[in-house]
Amino acid sequence: MTYRQIFDEAIGDAPPTAVDVDTLMAREGRRRWRVGAYASTTAVLALALGVGVAVRPSGSDVPAPAYSAASAAARTQPERLREAMLAALDREAPDLRWVRGAGPVTDMRTWDGPVTDAPQFAVSRFEWISMTGWFGVGVAARGDVRSYLAAYVGRVRPGQTAGPDECTPGMVKCRSFTGPRGEQVVAFDVEGVRRAGSAPERIVSRFVMVKRADGTRVTVQTHSSSDRHLLTAEEMAGVALDPAIRLG
Repeated sequence: MTYRQIFDEAIGDAPPTAVDVDTLMAREGRRRWRVGAYASTTAVLALALGVGVAVRPSGSDVPAPAYSAASAAARTQPERLREAMLAALDREAPDLRWVRGAGPVTDMRTWDGPVTDAPQFAVSRFEWISMTGWFGVGVAARGDVRSYLAAYVGRVRPGQTAGPDECTPGMVKCRSFTGPRGEQVVAFDVEGVRRAGSAPERIVSRFVMVKRADGTRVTVQTHSSSDRHLLTAEEMAGVALDPAIRLG
């Protein structure tokens, strides 16, 4: 059975989840979270979903290395993960392009810049209260859809929980299934609202979360500036289930 068939059979009629991104950003900003823009955006979205993650600063940021075909054996962890993430994205969505000079969700006005085939995608260390690991992030374009795109791989800290591990009420088109290597997969959408001028605009997010047998978790997330998704759930699952995206 293909991923598409699995998703088609699992799609339900769950009601939309409405998230006012501007209000969440303002509220969390008042709490003075000392995190980078991309990380804080992800934390706010996670809190809106009830994922239960909090963020604290990473020890250091890792600059994005050049994307080349050099031997993976000679690479650092972020370099290897960047290549693996980009290779999986290129396989699942070969027409994906990248927005030059784009900022995070908090500044979508920067997403209208020129696009390039050269990946504008940086991999850094993250340290959450619940998890630690690595994440890659950039703003991608596909046709006229612009979207924040992130991929995470990490492990849950002792005594902490992370999820969701199954569909819960309010998730849009939530699907859960078992991957080819026994992975536990949850894919779902979130509908949100962004105030632009006097009229609210509908925006959408999509998450595919994978829990592997060894406890490693991989998440692929998109957050569009419009009501259209950048990637299908099947494409995102193909990325998240790629065994090359792993901790060293």
